Amino acid sequence: MLTGCSLTPATTPPPVALPAHWNAPATSPPPAADWWRQFDDPVLDRLVAQALSHNLDLELAAARVQEARALLAGARAEQRPTVDLQAQAARRRTADNAGGNLTTTYSASGQLGYEVDLFGRLRSASTAARARLLESVYTAEALRLSVVTDTVSAYLTLRATEQQLRITDAAVATRQETVRVEATRLRLGADSELTLRQAQAQLAAAKAQAASLRDALGGAQGALAVLTGATPQTLIEDLPPTGRFADLALPLPTPPSLPASLLERRPDIRAALAALRAADADIGAARAQWFPRLDLSALLASDATQLGDLFSGPAAGWSLGGALVAPLLDFGRREAQLAGAQARRRQTETLYRQTVQTAFRDVRDTLITLTEAQARAQAQTQAVTALSRARQLAELRYRAGRGQYLDLLDAERSLLTAQLDRVAAARDARLAAATLFKALGGGWDAASPGDRPGAS
Repeated sequence: MLTGCSLTPATTPPPVALPAHWNAPATSPPPAADWWRQFDDPVLDRLVAQALSHNLDLELAAARVQEARALLAGARAEQRPTVDLQAQAARRRTADNAGGNLTTTYSASGQLGYEVDLFGRLRSASTAARARLLESVYTAEALRLSVVTDTVSAYLTLRATEQQLRITDAAVATRQETVRVEATRLRLGADSELTLRQAQAQLAAAKAQAASLRDALGGAQGALAVLTGATPQTLIEDLPPTGRFADLALPLPTPPSLPASLLERRPDIRAALAALRAADADIGAARAQWFPRLDLSALLASDATQLGDLFSGPAAGWSLGGALVAPLLDFGRREAQLAGAQARRRQTETLYRQTVQTAFRDVRDTLITLTEAQARAQAQTQAVTALSRARQLAELRYRAGRGQYLDLLDAERSLLTAQLDRVAAARDARLAAATLFKALGGGWDAASPGDRPGAS
């Protein structure tokens, strides 16, 4: 009856005020494990697979899971008996007036020890170790989801920057031709030096923008190389040229029907809950320190002066015993251990609340970002269409002598800005989609890792 007692408090997650519904136009099933394939880009699929296989952070997380699994095995072993074997041979000379005697003795013994877990101290320690194993597994799953999302985001940023660089390089080529034409017109007296200088300034601005984009492109390549475990040189050689960035599919994830399901989907929330269970088990183990411990022991031994006499009737001996050890005076050690465990439990509960709040804020903020980025991309597309026509009209008026060259420069500058902003808006929409997949807990198996083979 005593061994059935438990001093571990029941783990009850702190109440969280959840919204009744999401501010989203529709609902859908939880994101698929391979959600990044919805971007419909084979290069991205290959890079994600490479990141999952070679990312150093994931290797570190896997090693931590192995450590937690070993600690759980050790905690469970503490609940089982111990058997120690010992064999010994000794040769001894005793001093006397006749020159001494030489004697040889042989001994062998086996000892069985077992602690009866009366008040659940060992059981609580095992429960805490299992909870920490689950916490490490969920943390690894959360890291895996982050690595996938970061890889997708770095790739989208890389491709968007490439598209912006292509647009800017095309503008540089166009403006180089404009400078050549204006220089010729100046030599023929058909235009003024002011027009040529304005064209040269426009060209220099485009070149500066292209240089800035090339710098951003190098940073994106380096970030993707770190995530995939490749060198930047290897990454550049392995990335084939692709089409326009805007041709990438834009998946539109929407939250599941019930906000509470987010608590079951996100691995970081489940890791925080596992940490809460471990903290409760630590309290149980600390409370059990206040109560007596019952240790049972059994000994089977044999001593003889001849090796062949070992385990013979006269040489054999045995003993059975039990020891009840109760705390009497420790000057507050156990009290301090219990107070520390309770304080850590309060910290863990606070971290759980923070994790839940962060999760719902992530979903809310990303839904807003995705909606606004889509609206911005649509508006920028309309702006590019209008500014392309405005540039054509400004050039026609200038060539016909009815318009100012400054009007043409403004139209070209505005068109380039709108084209770059359209790519940025498309990038932001796709980045928001990837972030929303992560916020919804997509990209991993929501079944409890503790139920997987080898998890326990």
